[in-house]
Amino acid sequence: MMVNNPNAVDITNSTAYESDQKSEGARDELGKDSFLNLLTTQLKNQNPLKPMDNTKFISQMAQFSSLEQMNNMNSSLSQFIKSQSVSQGASLIGKTVETVNEDTGKTVKGTVKEVGFEDDKIFAYLENDKKVSMDGISKIY
Repeated sequence: MMVNNPNAVDITNSTAYESDQKSEGARDELGKDSFLNLLTTQLKNQNPLKPMDNTKFISQMAQFSSLEQMNNMNSSLSQFIKSQSVSQGASLIGKTVETVNEDTGKTVKGTVKEVGFEDDKIFAYLENDKKVSMDGISKIY
């Protein structure tokens, strides 16, 4: 005799659940192109006798507009932060700085001769041919 329990978990569908969880992460990464493709497909395949409700369509367009504005603002903010980092780094040129080497734990001290980016991180290059992260600078003389 088989009893149907609405709260029972079917373990045969666990791989489907796992793939749903993996695709959920991918859904977080959908961009504006994916959104437009989805909206266009939805409009192409709608029932002509029952077109999409205007409020739903306007709501989706508003969401798209908000997404686009947030992406633009994020890009602008990233550029601003990078330019601020360059300004801060430029103000250190010719000054003596001190930091702790992460590998050895020893104090590194030197005069900054140039500043530059590597992998979106800003570094100070010292006259003693040492490269130090700007985040790790503990003293400025």
